[in-house]
Amino acid sequence: MTLYLKYRPAKVEELDLIFVREQLIKILESKNIPHAFLFSGPRGTGKTSAARILAMSINKVKNIDSTDIIEMDAASNGGIEEIRTLREQVGLAPLSSKYKVYIIDEVHMLSIGAANALLKTLEEPPSHVIFVLCTTDPQKLPETVISRCTRVQFTRPSLDEISTKLKIVAKGEKYKISEEDLSIIASEAKGSFRDAIKILEQVIATGVIPKTNDPEGFIALLRSQNTKASLKFIDDLVQNGVNLRTFIEKCVEVLRVELLETLNKDILDELAGFERVYEQSRTTAVAQLPLEVMVIGHTSPSVPLLTKEREAKQGEVVSGDVQIILDKWNEILKVVRPFNHSVEGLLRSTKPVFFDGTNLTLEVFYKFHKDKLSEDKCRAIVEDSVATVLEAPKIVLKLVLGKAQQKEDLAKVAEGIFK
Repeated sequence: MTLYLKYRPAKVEELDLIFVREQLIKILESKNIPHAFLFSGPRGTGKTSAARILAMSINKVKNIDSTDIIEMDAASNGGIEEIRTLREQVGLAPLSSKYKVYIIDEVHMLSIGAANALLKTLEEPPSHVIFVLCTTDPQKLPETVISRCTRVQFTRPSLDEISTKLKIVAKGEKYKISEEDLSIIASEAKGSFRDAIKILEQVIATGVIPKTNDPEGFIALLRSQNTKASLKFIDDLVQNGVNLRTFIEKCVEVLRVELLETLNKDILDELAGFERVYEQSRTTAVAQLPLEVMVIGHTSPSVPLLTKEREAKQGEVVSGDVQIILDKWNEILKVVRPFNHSVEGLLRSTKPVFFDGTNLTLEVFYKFHKDKLSEDKCRAIVEDSVATVLEAPKIVLKLVLGKAQQKEDLAKVAEGIFK
């Protein structure tokens, strides 16, 4: 048996969420049991488990197998026929307990007709029937249904609540672990008792504590424009086995807290960058690549890729006006965003290296990105957006591959020749 099942609460007094536990204890002690409850909150916060425990407590039985505790899953059995059948059955007296308790999970998935049929039962319930409705999306329920229920709000557990649960498990398993290590596990669990206990179970089996990381430190490196140190930081994360998606989540949370505290709008761009990296990390072939691309795009110094000699050979004149683009770059990205989020994301992986008032050259680090930006529709969006911000009559966009990509392409060609 897994530790999560072994240490799953069996009584109301053992529920892990403090607020829920205290609220249900008060209701049970009052001996005035409501005829309908609404348990609402995010997935994984224990709503269904608490509903079963409440049902067992009300009927004073020790297991959920009681014939007087009936469970329904509205997500799969949410049709009006099922609710009509329920309405026909509620009139029957309990077989062995004081109450018949109906637990309806994901109740917001009921059709309008089914919800209306349920409402009629909630309006005039038999005295021996209690409903416990569970949902992750209460706003989809008719207000008339909500108003007839005693509502219990479930929230993500705090770090203290998770740590307390972990202490109980560790003590039960006779495993010694420090407060600091418990805090690390609680933090890694992302607000889930289940995930926290799974991590602890792995720690007990291997003796290895999850690697810590420092999202604040990484954000500081990005802001310091230290490309080399930022890339080294990412490499260290990979070498230490840190889950990069979890690390990105922590960076987003740090920035979110900072945004709410300071109301600094510049943080919005940083948040958008990490959110894009998080989405890209779902499909990338190399786990750290999206983070590395973001680092290069945000920290690389604005040194022209093309030398004056090479530009001259191409009949172009190198101009120092590229700083105009750099100063307006964030504004340009904001103008691009409403037209196409993908184009904005691609631009964040480029670097302006030349501008003479009309001709704009962007260094692109990956051939795929260059090909996408070269498409007529994408090119037009960029050119029009730059022209809008700079109030210029016309902008002509040129895209060049970064040196690293050029070398990689040559290596691939050579590999093909000598195979």
